[in-house]
Amino acid sequence: GNARAEEGALGEALALFEQAIGLCPSAALFESVAQCQLMLDGAGSPQAAREAARRAVEMSPEWADGHFTLGRTHLEVRRFEDAVASFLKVLALQPDHEDAAHELEVAREQLRRKSGGAQKAPGAPVDWQRRHGRKIQRAKRRRRPLWDAAAWTSRGFASVELAAHFGNIDENIEGVDAAATSAEDFGSRFQASSTPAVLRGAMRDWAAMGRWSAEAFADEFGEKKIVCDHRMGLELRMADFKEYMECQTDDTPLYLFDHNFGDCGSTRHLLDHYQVPEVFLPDLLQGLAPEVRPPLRWLLVGPRRSGSALHKDPLGTSAWNALVTGSKLWVLFPPCTPVDWLRPAADRDVAEDSASCWFLLWWRQLRERTRQWPAQHRPIELVQRAGEVIFVPARWWHAVLNLEDSIAVTHNFCSRWNVRDVWRCAHATHPVLARHLRRCLAEALPEMHRALAERPPEAAEGDDPEEPRTAEPHVCSGGRWPGTGCGDGDDEASSSDAEFLECRASVK
Repeated sequence: GNARAEEGALGEALALFEQAIGLCPSAALFESVAQCQLMLDGAGSPQAAREAARRAVEMSPEWADGHFTLGRTHLEVRRFEDAVASFLKVLALQPDHEDAAHELEVAREQLRRKSGGAQKAPGAPVDWQRRHGRKIQRAKRRRRPLWDAAAWTSRGFASVELAAHFGNIDENIEGVDAAATSAEDFGSRFQASSTPAVLRGAMRDWAAMGRWSAEAFADEFGEKKIVCDHRMGLELRMADFKEYMECQTDDTPLYLFDHNFGDCGSTRHLLDHYQVPEVFLPDLLQGLAPEVRPPLRWLLVGPRRSGSALHKDPLGTSAWNALVTGSKLWVLFPPCTPVDWLRPAADRDVAEDSASCWFLLWWRQLRERTRQWPAQHRPIELVQRAGEVIFVPARWWHAVLNLEDSIAVTHNFCSRWNVRDVWRCAHATHPVLARHLRRCLAEALPEMHRALAERPPEAAEGDDPEEPRTAEPHVCSGGRWPGTGCGDGDDEASSSDAEFLECRASVK
């Protein structure tokens, strides 16, 4: 590893150091991993470097070079207070460490700039609350430019105890034990029949279950900006969003819905903390060329009362949603349910794209009406709890409300069970994507490709390609890529290939 690092082959060196750690872990090896991650620039992970340096100083707490490398990783992730502490530790252990003295001044200068010049050294007072408030207010103005500050709390939803308010949920969804179900069985029972299900036991071995929390995220990559709403170009630092979650009283809170987490150096390590449940594999979207593949995975961090207004997922894709912390209220309607039945009554002020408004002002009234509906249109409702995975079949209407502060990961996917839906919708609205999908299908499932090519799928009930993807009376169509509409659900299904390629580039 050292030899390859000296030759500049940092990727190979990193792999060798990690292999050595597996054989005989030591502080020096962890420090070498941290060094490689730092020198890899954009290809490295600052957070992985920081974690490796932490392990090094844990194993050798009096090693000055280990603390120096840890300080450099703190600088990389903009944790300037921690960087100052690390460099001070180095100088306490080795007073003549010139590099540490230099980096200490750099860290202190960055700390002064971060606080607008108000802080000259750790320990001096800084009005962090005022800084945080300004950032959140700017984010709110971008998210809902027509609202003033009072509009965010005008309904008083923060006083509602959500668990008690929705305490009589039917829980009429079928549960499945992941350990006792094969992909073939799940596909034939649920995907082929378009039946929602809750999968239990699939997350038992996920590292995310013990490691993901807003506090941990703020500690790991708090100074990195995370996508809050790509449609508005809205990003927030994780540390600011965590503070917002803890104190917000908004009726319709901001909701972190990041489709880029797997591509950014500071957060891509989160991909190692979970695995796609086997019952949803293989995913044909994964085989598409990166330049045309739609966004297909999202990290969701939502305060209580945030969520997704009633919508369908785009392009005939199915979805799975795995809840790591918190609880979510779900309502799902079959694809054939007439959209007019789902729209709020004219006298109900819920036309905005707000999950809390839909649930608190409309769902209870609608729920009583559904008792009189034909069986094929009746909804499924449930409370999803941590460790459970919800399967949402293609074309099902669904709305979701976070009953507690929650963290989840969700994927949209195309399997052999719903490829007809994706084929049909892509062909009708995005021929470029459809062409690439057919090519991918020909390689992965040639027999199915031949069958679909000979007899293309016809329009299915409840899936008119021109039908809006939301049940809101006023649908906003901003010409953006519909594949990112898993969140607040104000997408339309139709757009041109030019729009598709333009919007694909804009969210990449």
